[in-house]
Amino acid sequence: MTADMTIGQRIAQKRKELGLSQEDLGGRLGVSRQAIYKWEADQTMPEIDKLVTLSKLFSVTVGWLLGVEEDAAPAEDSGELTEAQLRMVREIVDRYIAALPREAPAPPEDGEEATAPRKKRRWPFVLAGAVLIVVFVQLFSQLNHLRDQYDRLNSSLSSVQSTVSNQLNMMASRVESILESQNSLLAKRSAQLLGKDLAAGTVSFDLYAMPKTYEAGMTAVFVAESGGETVEVPAEPGADHAFSAQITCPLTDDITLSVALLTADGRRQTQLLEQYTYLLGETFPTAWIEFGLWVHRLEDDTVPADAVRYDIDVSGDSADAEVARVERVRMGLFRDRELVMWYEPSTREIILNGKPAEEEVFLRPEVTLDRGHVYCEAIVLTDEYGRERVYQDVWIEYRNGEWTNADGGEWKSDPADWVY
Repeated sequence: MTADMTIGQRIAQKRKELGLSQEDLGGRLGVSRQAIYKWEADQTMPEIDKLVTLSKLFSVTVGWLLGVEEDAAPAEDSGELTEAQLRMVREIVDRYIAALPREAPAPPEDGEEATAPRKKRRWPFVLAGAVLIVVFVQLFSQLNHLRDQYDRLNSSLSSVQSTVSNQLNMMASRVESILESQNSLLAKRSAQLLGKDLAAGTVSFDLYAMPKTYEAGMTAVFVAESGGETVEVPAEPGADHAFSAQITCPLTDDITLSVALLTADGRRQTQLLEQYTYLLGETFPTAWIEFGLWVHRLEDDTVPADAVRYDIDVSGDSADAEVARVERVRMGLFRDRELVMWYEPSTREIILNGKPAEEEVFLRPEVTLDRGHVYCEAIVLTDEYGRERVYQDVWIEYRNGEWTNADGGEWKSDPADWVY
C-alpha cells in the first residue's frame, strides 16, 4: 500500500482483503451499499464513528485510513517492561556500581604483621542495585498506568463529545421538525414510490396532501421536478378535503415532489412533499478499476503496458433492488474527460481457491502522457436498456517533478460529462 492512496481506495482494499462485498460491509456498519460505494469512490467521507468502526474491523489505525500514518497495524501496549527497558536498567546499575569509590587497606603498624586485606563486602552494592531496579520498575509501571489512564480519559472525552454531538443533532432535528410543522400548509402528506420503468426511463409516485386550512373552491396540483423537467398533474379531491393523484416523471438522481394549493381567488401556495436522490444511480451495476494508473511511480512520461483488472457489482442496494443487466463493458484512457484510447478486452490465467481459472482484464498498451493535463482510466457500462454509466478511477497529473494523484477532481458518472 502507498501513502498516495485515497481514503476510498484504502477502504476498498481492506474490504476485498476480508472478502466482503460492499453490501456485506454496509450491513456491518449499518449503512447502505451505495454509501460504501460513495466512500470507495471518494464522493463522500465516512463519519468519525464509522471511521473508528472501520479501523477496528480492518485491524488498522484511523490515522492509516486517513493517510496520515504509514503503519497500518495498531500499536499494542502490554503494560510490562520491554527487553530494551530492562537492558537500560541493568546498564544504569552497572555504571552506578563501577562509579563507587574503592577504599585502600590501612598500612600495618610497627610490630604488627602485614595481613591480607579483608575481602570487600559487595552486598551493599548489590542491595543498592536491586533497589534501583525496583525503583525503575515501579517508575515504568506508574508511567504505563498513567498512559492507560490518559488513553481512557481520551476515550471518555471522545464518547462524551459523540454523545453531545448526537444530542445536539437530535435537538436540531426536533426543532426543525417543529418549525416545519408550524409553517406547513398541510395537516397530512405522503409520497410513496410505486415503481420504475427502466426501459422508458420513468418513475411513478402516489401522492397525498390534506390542507391545514381548506377554503371553498380550493383545488390542488401535484408537481414533480426531475432532470430539469417539470411535470404537473391535477389532484383529485377526496374525503376531508384531501387531495391525491399518481404522477410519472423522468427517472433521475434528483427528484423533488410538491403540491400547489390553488384558491378560488387565484392565489397559489406551494408545499414540499418529498425529495428523492439516487433513484437512477441505484438501478445501475457499479464498477471499479483495481490498481490503475495511480499505482505506477513513473520516472518519465511513459506508462508501461499492463493488464488492468476490474470488478463489477450487480447485487444492488438491497435484496429487492432493481438493477439492470450488464450488456457491454468498455475501459479506456481519458485526458481531461476526453477519450484517448479504448483498451482491448482479454483474459488471463489465475489461481482461484487453489485451482486454475480465468479472469477478464483489459490490455493497456504503453502510452506517453502529456504534461499539463489530467488523466484517468474509466469504465463505461452499457446495460440491457442501452443506458450508459461512467465509472472513473483516480485522476493523475504531473506536479512537483512527478506524476501523482491530481488535487480534487470531481467524480462524474453521467456520459454527458465525457467525450468518447
